[in-house]
Amino acid sequence: MARIAITGGSGFLGSSIYREMNRVNELNGKELDNIFLFDRSEPVNFSNLPKNVQWIKCDISNKESVSDAMAMAKSLDQLWLVAGVLGTSELNEVPSKASINNIVGLCNFMDILVEYKKKGKKFPRVFYPTKPNVWDNMYTITKECSEKVIQYYMKEFGLTGVIHKWYNAYGPGQHTHPIRKAVPYFILMALNNKPLKIHGKGNQTIDLVHVDDISRIAVEAMNKPEEELTNREVIDIGTGVEMTVNKLAKSIVKLCNSSSEIIHETMRSGEVPDTKLAANTLRQNQIINKTLGFKDYEKGMKETIEYYRNLDPKIVQSALKFYSKTA
Repeated sequence: MARIAITGGSGFLGSSIYREMNRVNELNGKELDNIFLFDRSEPVNFSNLPKNVQWIKCDISNKESVSDAMAMAKSLDQLWLVAGVLGTSELNEVPSKASINNIVGLCNFMDILVEYKKKGKKFPRVFYPTKPNVWDNMYTITKECSEKVIQYYMKEFGLTGVIHKWYNAYGPGQHTHPIRKAVPYFILMALNNKPLKIHGKGNQTIDLVHVDDISRIAVEAMNKPEEELTNREVIDIGTGVEMTVNKLAKSIVKLCNSSSEIIHETMRSGEVPDTKLAANTLRQNQIINKTLGFKDYEKGMKETIEYYRNLDPKIVQSALKFYSKTA
């Protein structure tokens, strides 16, 4: 039975990861791991967490809070550093927010692990997710910096683990706002027959990866034998299939049976028009799973649409109000 901590563990991706851990152990008839969710605030579903999952209050931007959380979790086998702040134009006016959470937050954990080394304590395996670094904005800049930080500590201090470059995650549970993500935004607008607004001409491409696939690949990679860990090598995680934003919007309108129109606006600050994104799947397939399969796009999108169709009306109205003000 492993002891595992996940920062941002109650978020969209973090919660998917612990569910996948439990699924794998149950499938293999193994005892469930002790999983600790390091989050600033109590999870929304706190009373319904699985019995093997425990919330520990942790503000990653505060070193004392990180130290207390690590002490409470005790002797971790794995440390998943998933927490961070997202946004492109949303972070332009608050660069410190991105820096404090995405860089200082990571370094607070590195401080603790350096102390482990001085005391002769074992290091947990570390998982760090990064992103395609194709734009100049505070989110990209801070994630690229943090990627180099984790690689440095793997090289100089002997940390082991996995670094995955996640492409465009989507699926049930993704937040509706205040950070605008294409899939939940398009679905909410389409379900309410409101215009779908696209930044730029819509020719920019994305590589959509269902959250279940991201979690499955990550858990598999972290559970490999020590000699098979990829450590400092950054592995692209995606389908390798490009889709234009225009095609995504049209697909969602059709799947929602919506009358929404599609409108093009000026490209927002921090992004580049006509960017082409698609994962290089060669190393992903070689190292992680040679027979890797991804969830069918239409099936995954229909599941996601149903999630938002049944979302709490208060959340829906809050999101619609937010987007009406930011139009």
